[in-house]
Amino acid sequence: MNQKELVQKFFKGRAVTRPPFLPLPGTYLVKVDQVTIPTLLQDDSTLYSSLINTQKLLGYDAIILPIDTSLEAEAFGAKLQWNDTEMPVVAEHLPMEREIDEADFLERGRVPIIKEVVERLVAVQGKELPIIATISGPFTILQQLYGKEIESADTELIKSRLETITQALIGLCKSFGDAKVDGILINEEAEMTSDQMKELSRAYKPIFNVIKFYNIFGILRLPDEIESAESIGDLSDAILGPMGLVVNSKSVRTKGIALPDSVWEEALEFDELSAMWKDNKKRRLFFSTRSPLNLEISLNDLQEKIAMLCAEEKWA
Repeated sequence: MNQKELVQKFFKGRAVTRPPFLPLPGTYLVKVDQVTIPTLLQDDSTLYSSLINTQKLLGYDAIILPIDTSLEAEAFGAKLQWNDTEMPVVAEHLPMEREIDEADFLERGRVPIIKEVVERLVAVQGKELPIIATISGPFTILQQLYGKEIESADTELIKSRLETITQALIGLCKSFGDAKVDGILINEEAEMTSDQMKELSRAYKPIFNVIKFYNIFGILRLPDEIESAESIGDLSDAILGPMGLVVNSKSVRTKGIALPDSVWEEALEFDELSAMWKDNKKRRLFFSTRSPLNLEISLNDLQEKIAMLCAEEKWA
C-alpha cells in the first residue's frame, strides 16, 4: 500500500496499518533547494520543486502546501513585508470601514501561482502521493487584514466581512476541488476563545459543504487557545490541534494530534502514541506538527523521527 492509498483509506474511515503523518510545511522548504522565501513563494516552478524534493527527502505521507497566512490577505489588498528566511507578514492593516473586494480574488496576488502548483502536483505526483491544499481560515484572514481593530468592531460588521471572506474561500476550494486534490487543510490560527468560535462557526459551514461536495476530506487546524471543538466537530472531517483539545472533543470523528515542537529535540514518547493509536482502534487518528517545519530543525532529527513515525512495524 503506497502513501496515497494509506491516506485515502484512512480518511474514508477504513482500518490502516499505521496512522498517517502529515506535518505542516514551513520555511524548511527553502533549505532543500537552497532558495529564498520570496523566490519560493513567487515562482511556481520553484515552489513545485521544493514541495516534491522536501517530501522525498523527509518521507512524510503527503505533499502539503505550505502554511502561508499572508496569501489571501495579499489577494484582498494588504501590503506585505518580505524576508529571505521567514514567511511574509502583513506590513499594514486595512481600516475596518474598508470593505473587502472579492471580485477576481482567484486572479490576484499569488493565488494563481498556488492554483498552478496544485494542478501540476495532482497531474504529476497524484498517483503515488496524496495532495493536500491549504487555505487560511476566515478568522485568520480577518485578523491579518484588520489587526486589532476587530477587537472593538461591531459584531454585525465582523459578520459581514467574514461573509465576504468566506465567499472568496469557497471559490478557492472549488478551484482545488476541480484540480482533484485529495484534501484541503483550513489553517485557523487567529487568537479567539471557544465562545467566539462557537458564535461565529457558521462561517465554516459553506466551506465544508463545498469540500464534501467534491468528495475530498477537510482538516480544520485550530489554535492552541481553543479548549473545545464540540461546536464545530460535526462540520469538519477532521480536527487538528493539541492533544488535550482533540482527545477531549468527543464529537470529532477523525482526530489529528499536533505533536509539540520539542518532538524533534527530545526522545520520542512512542509508547504513549502507540497506546493512543490502539485505544482509538487503529483508525481515525493521525499525527501532525504544532508548528510548520522550519529552518532551525536539523535534517538528522527530522529524518530520524519521521522514519520512526512512518514505520509500520512500530505500530503493529
